[in-house]
Amino acid sequence: DLVVRPIPADPPDYSAVDSGYVAVEYRYFKLYIIDIVVVKNKIYNKTIFLNIKKNEKININRKARELELREIEGEGPYVLLDGPLTPYVGWTDRPIVGVSKDPVAPRYGRALGGEAGEWFEEISALASELYAAELLLRGEPYGAMLKPVKVSGLRGTYVKGDSVFYVEFPGHVPEEVVASFFRHGYPVKLRIAHKYARITREYLNTVKTILPRLLGGASNRYRDYL
Repeated sequence: DLVVRPIPADPPDYSAVDSGYVAVEYRYFKLYIIDIVVVKNKIYNKTIFLNIKKNEKININRKARELELREIEGEGPYVLLDGPLTPYVGWTDRPIVGVSKDPVAPRYGRALGGEAGEWFEEISALASELYAAELLLRGEPYGAMLKPVKVSGLRGTYVKGDSVFYVEFPGHVPEEVVASFFRHGYPVKLRIAHKYARITREYLNTVKTILPRLLGGASNRYRDYL
């Protein structure tokens, strides 16, 4: 049986983080504008400007995740991030939980192994890993999860909330704690962080439109972009 049903518990105190970014190219340089949203008891955001040469290559998704982790350093006792920890984080001793609503890269079935892993990969090949997890967790209570497996230096599993989510977390974080975040559905603070990050991305797209014109000395009709 792949389904694990941890003892129901209220979630501990936690923070949540998400981010949005845009790239603005102008003449000989590229400017990344990254806005990080942190939700604790209040909502905080920080805008970071990253200037690189136009032909310079950078993994902006990895960089954004690094900046998110730096921004929440010292936060606790737990931190929830939007998206998986791997491949950006191979191992961490910090109490961080990565939550994916739409996981893309298949990780769970391969790591599960055995006959169960083969079945899981067969179903995943026909549809997706998420669909296979939804089949197994159908009818289960909130907080139920599939047996966690080792993914790089972390643990990965699928958890039942108001939907099914792929979750990664370090081995020292108890399964009961991970399950507790989904006891009432999708974690509220993470939902707020995701919403504000989405609003921020819309704002940054406006900045992306206006900034090159400002740098080039052209006049802007700002109301057109509001």
